[in-house]
Amino acid sequence: MVLYSHLREWEFNRGSVSHAYKVFFSYGFVMASSFLLIYVLYVVVREGIIYQYKLSSGTQSLPAKITREIILISSLWLIILFPLLILKSASAFRDFGPFYCFVLPYCFALYFLNLYWLIPGYKKEHPASLLIYFSRLMGTAILLGIIEMAFLLQFHYFTFFGHLVIHWFAPTLVTIAISWWVYLANKEKYKQLTSLKAALGTSNANLQYLRSQINPHFLFNALNTLYGAALMEKAEKTGEGIQKLGDMMRFMLHENNQDKIALSRELDYIHNYIDLQNMRLALSPDMIIDIQIEEMVGYNEIAPMLLIPFIENAYKHGISLQEKSWINVNLYKNENILHLDVHNSVHPVNINDPERYHSGTGLENVKQRLQLLYPNRHELVVRQNTKEFFVHLSLTLDQQKPI
Repeated sequence: MVLYSHLREWEFNRGSVSHAYKVFFSYGFVMASSFLLIYVLYVVVREGIIYQYKLSSGTQSLPAKITREIILISSLWLIILFPLLILKSASAFRDFGPFYCFVLPYCFALYFLNLYWLIPGYKKEHPASLLIYFSRLMGTAILLGIIEMAFLLQFHYFTFFGHLVIHWFAPTLVTIAISWWVYLANKEKYKQLTSLKAALGTSNANLQYLRSQINPHFLFNALNTLYGAALMEKAEKTGEGIQKLGDMMRFMLHENNQDKIALSRELDYIHNYIDLQNMRLALSPDMIIDIQIEEMVGYNEIAPMLLIPFIENAYKHGISLQEKSWINVNLYKNENILHLDVHNSVHPVNINDPERYHSGTGLENVKQRLQLLYPNRHELVVRQNTKEFFVHLSLTLDQQKPI
């Protein structure tokens, strides 16, 4: 109010003194409220940035790295923007403001898109890859440039051609060059990070899955089945069960440690698992189990224990001795693509089930392994409602001649 009483002292001549004071109060209140609103927005943005940075700094994943970089650059941009807004009536803002407010955000957007999306998609070995990359790059630059130019044309310091050359063409070349330089400088580091992450994630997932697979709940059920079969039969079925269980244990202890195994060995393990589970279950007319696993022609390799979690999940949650139950498994190969469809009933979890707090561990691990070991080479569809559960997996297999 004191400031406006000096800047607008002519208000005293327009009317009464009380009217002038009302005008000064109005201007002062609006200005104070505006500064308070700006401060509140500043605090909200600041706390949001700090919160997001703390969340993303806890992991070294690529999305977290991109988030940190965007937060850092956006924070610096906002910090410098405040002095420019204060100097909005000065020549510094008139000359530098449009570039800072519109050209720099365009450069930041193009930089991140080129570094983390366009360049990683460029493959030298594909003849048309360069043309595809260039088309995507120009399309992105033109689309962002249209948005940028729509704002810059409000400032009449340059002609349209001048804005195009100075504020779009030159920044585009500089931004593309910098993004390529950053990518090439960190390419080997990214590769090492990715390989280490894949190795660590695979080992972690294998260990977690082994802990969930080799558990007393499963082993005691299998042993009880063999014991019951030994009482009812003359040990033939018992011997068969023991052999299957031994093959499974041998597979988990030896072949499961390898990066890739023959697909036939993975199928042998699945057959043994299904046979043992069917021996354990007292099949009734209300229990329908339909297993269709076709003969696989040719030699293919696959990461071990990649298919069994879906089948185990079906037996774990799809069978109830009190309600109608069904499990349908269809496993087949079309050329070099393996398809697995698992469809089973779903029943409420028994409160006495020792694994009721561990449901979903195997599925989460296999999702993680698929992302690490088969990026862009698999399709996983999972659907569930209160009565049924469905999984479809399509996987491009590794093909290699056996030694």
